[in-house]
Amino acid sequence: RLMRDEYMTENRIMLTGHKEGCTDSRVALNDIVIHSKGSLQILSLKVYVNGELLSTYHADGMIIATPTGSTGYNMSAGGPIVDPKGDILLLTPNNAHNLNSKSIVLSPDDIIEIEIGDRREQKDEVAAVSYDGDIVEELAVGDRFVISKAKNYTRICRLNKKSFLEILRKKMEIYT
Repeated sequence: RLMRDEYMTENRIMLTGHKEGCTDSRVALNDIVIHSKGSLQILSLKVYVNGELLSTYHADGMIIATPTGSTGYNMSAGGPIVDPKGDILLLTPNNAHNLNSKSIVLSPDDIIEIEIGDRREQKDEVAAVSYDGDIVEELAVGDRFVISKAKNYTRICRLNKKSFLEILRKKMEIYT
């Protein structure tokens, strides 16, 4: 809404995540990313939505993004660009090693669980969890990480009246 013709505020959704069985959780405005840690290795990621298996991805990682984060890492990995005022969750595999891996747009009420699977006999794969680019947790084979929409919103202060499409159009011109 416009306040004294000086600025506007918008509510933006955030994500929360925690290792299954732990009560400590953090929030992210843009994205939570599960990715390999250390040496270059493909991860086996079993993705569940509301307790139901969606698929097992063999990829460098998985990006769970908000609409605010859709123009960052999510977009670089081939995910959709979404109006930041939207109320949805984006699930985008990063460098998936099969041809059918696409981004999926999910309901804000969905609960996403990602289980680290094993790809090698040693079962020594290690993954990291990043919140908005900050690595905060390590995951081992068998660990599950739970991600959902946070209860609270972030209020963004906009200093101009430019629409999302106008800003996007100008950004896209840079890349053409």
